[in-house]
Amino acid sequence: MAELLRPETFEFFARYLLAGFIVISVRSRLTASRSPKPGEILLDAVVLSLVNQVVFLGGRALLESAGILSPASENAGINSLHFYVEILVCPVLLGILIGRLAGSGTVGFVLRRLSMPGTHPIAEAYDFAFAGGQQKGFVILTFDDGTVIYGYFGDLSLAASDENRSDIYLESLYTVVQDQWTLADPPRAAWISLAGIRSIEFLKPKEADDAKKSAG
Repeated sequence: MAELLRPETFEFFARYLLAGFIVISVRSRLTASRSPKPGEILLDAVVLSLVNQVVFLGGRALLESAGILSPASENAGINSLHFYVEILVCPVLLGILIGRLAGSGTVGFVLRRLSMPGTHPIAEAYDFAFAGGQQKGFVILTFDDGTVIYGYFGDLSLAASDENRSDIYLESLYTVVQDQWTLADPPRAAWISLAGIRSIEFLKPKEADDAKKSAG
């Protein structure tokens, strides 16, 4: 145990493991993805830590050559501000970058095809539809028995799924008569089990604007 607490040991694990875990943690808050196995998490953390090293050292060398930063001492270790930028600041920025790119269309597809760590395929289309809060707006839920629910999915709404069940919380419910959206009276939110769901429709911007006008 004493060996693990030595500065040299801490510096090694911080650079080649902790930094990767920070990247994974930040990225996971920006995109929906399947939960990787423990072994995959460890491998991803090591690989992303190495990527973080390349990004940090390359960025530092660029700034030093431009005269923006003074050359850092090679023996500064954990007593250097550069060290904490390397294991804390840089991984956070890298995690945000990977998360944003993984959630985008073409770039995210390329990252997943390359099996880039931290960009595990999303298990279900349902998770992809609600990933990163991409679908804020009016939704239409249709069930197998013909039940139709109209609502608004926004910042105060939540969609969740797991292996056993899926559900959704809509912050506002609406009634629709002849394409006229009207806020439910009295106004209400709803938790809805998605057992037996047939489809969830997301109104496109123009349709959503029309619904807002009729609801207003």
